[in-house]
Amino acid sequence: MKKIVITAIIALTSYSASISQNDIQFSHFMFNELTFNPAMAGNSSKFDASLVARKQWFGFDNAPMTELLTATSYIEQLSGGVGLCVINDKLGYENYLNAKLSYAYQLKLSETGRLAFGLGFGILNKGVDGTKLTYEESGDQYAVLTKQNKLKPDFDFGIAYNSKKVSLGVSSTHLTNSLKKNDILTAPRHYYFYAKYKLNVSDKIDLVEALEVKNSIYITQFDISAIAMYDKKFWGGLSYRLNDAYTILLGGCINDKVKIGYSYDANCGAVRKLSSGSHEIMIFTSFDVFKTANEHPSFYN
Repeated sequence: MKKIVITAIIALTSYSASISQNDIQFSHFMFNELTFNPAMAGNSSKFDASLVARKQWFGFDNAPMTELLTATSYIEQLSGGVGLCVINDKLGYENYLNAKLSYAYQLKLSETGRLAFGLGFGILNKGVDGTKLTYEESGDQYAVLTKQNKLKPDFDFGIAYNSKKVSLGVSSTHLTNSLKKNDILTAPRHYYFYAKYKLNVSDKIDLVEALEVKNSIYITQFDISAIAMYDKKFWGGLSYRLNDAYTILLGGCINDKVKIGYSYDANCGAVRKLSSGSHEIMIFTSFDVFKTANEHPSFYN
């Protein structure tokens, strides 16, 4: 009986989410801004890549699962950065695959500050198995009763400012999609604002504060975090997602090229009595591949 109830909740969540908030949710958003802002492509003079895996709402059947791959680098011949972002997301009986390339043109404002304008373009594929969905009203005119799939082009735009201590950005995803007119196979346009500030507490301790605001007209989501970094090698912090979850973040450097991070979300929203929380793992790598005469100031180094 419990499995039936949980499956029904997941199905309903899948349906309601598909007509409102579609973009992925990550607790490590402060390390992976490229997912929602193409202006962050090539923010480092090194070749950076990350893998993130998220398992949300442990205890639910068909609980949301998300995988992310990003790769980016600054290329001097292009006067900017290029990036790749691939997102695979499964929410209940809904599947979401988004693959896009990004280019960010960068303007050097000072020795430590750069302004970037980015454009992302790619494909978005959404599918849903309507044969497994159950509706409260059998005659619902919007009901999806068969397996359906839609593939369409996808575009993002963003602006970002980055220095050693401050990072700011505004962006929009799914530009060609309507804010209000969308269906279960269409991701609505989203708007983002984020900010990070690094405070040097001592020679070995830095405090990084981050804010992300995500809006799709019907839903606005706030993420606030504070992370303490020790000797630029280890970190630990807390994050709060408004009306949804409290998060613990931990991480460290395996060596000078590889970092690993972990986060645990304790739900405080509607699913807190049915779920034991959400888990997320991030692996981040950085290599000197493309040589450049202009070193970029790195926020975390």
